[in-house]
Amino acid sequence: MVRSCLYHADGRLECDVPVERFRDALKQPDQLLWVDIEDPEDADVECLLEVFELHPLTVEDCIMPNVRPKLEEFERYLFVVLQGIRRNTEGRLQPVELDLCVGENFLITVRTEPIKVVDEDRIRVEKKSPIIKRGADFLFYSLADSLIDSYFPILDEVETKVDELETRLLQDSTQTTLVNLFGVYNELMVLRRTLTPHREILSRLNRGDLPFIKPSNAIYFRDIYDHLLRMSDLVDGCREVTTMALEAYATIVSNRLNEIMKTMTALATLALPLLIVTGIYGMNFGEHPLLHSMRVLLHILSALGLVSIPVMIYFFRKNRWL
Repeated sequence: MVRSCLYHADGRLECDVPVERFRDALKQPDQLLWVDIEDPEDADVECLLEVFELHPLTVEDCIMPNVRPKLEEFERYLFVVLQGIRRNTEGRLQPVELDLCVGENFLITVRTEPIKVVDEDRIRVEKKSPIIKRGADFLFYSLADSLIDSYFPILDEVETKVDELETRLLQDSTQTTLVNLFGVYNELMVLRRTLTPHREILSRLNRGDLPFIKPSNAIYFRDIYDHLLRMSDLVDGCREVTTMALEAYATIVSNRLNEIMKTMTALATLALPLLIVTGIYGMNFGEHPLLHSMRVLLHILSALGLVSIPVMIYFFRKNRWL
């Protein structure tokens, strides 16, 4: 699906311009053409190669999913790959890719699936928003800013989960809590892998020395870079808290195991006198003086009790079990 907007120098705005007019529009330096392609087909690929004269490697990256965020300079345009984030139907975090080609008087956006922020920006332009009047680089900034800012709701959601799980861990450290902690940790890793490559891209954009990016607009990319740094700090902070929570869970489980071992040791110690008597009476003797004397048995039990009970009390107190 191809959508387009053509802004004229006299302030007129045309929407859904036919593909046949793209070549003529590109010849007018005082016009700005924005072409938005969703799920590109063979005809769209041909248009990118022949009308806009994009490099074949650029077109290949545009139609290939899951390309790593990057910035490449070409003679007639800048090629930028950015990634947003969303939840899929299963509730898992999934990166969404947006490919952009920024030229002197054109902007091309290519995506394989709907991206909410791109559709919202296009609707604003169609309603004659002033962002398209400020050039292709400013329109590119607006799209990049909306895409990067789309991380904030997800980050707020993940941060809330981390705080809740940290509190729940101290109150009820069950297996369910552990599974939820690992789920949040995996989401933080997805966010970190997605955000990190954007640092280099935005750092280059805000320097103001790239072609097709006016120095007066470079400061706006610096604002996006600041947002990105804040997000990265938030992700790293949540990762540290989650790691500490997992370590605390392991400590709690270890302490519980120690308590169980203490209980088992105490029970085994209490059963020791009975085991000794059972061992004596289990010997294979035909005649044994202890087998037929209840008085001797009582004396043995009393002696074992007098010896074992003080020893157990001393042992328990020494290990601070009492």
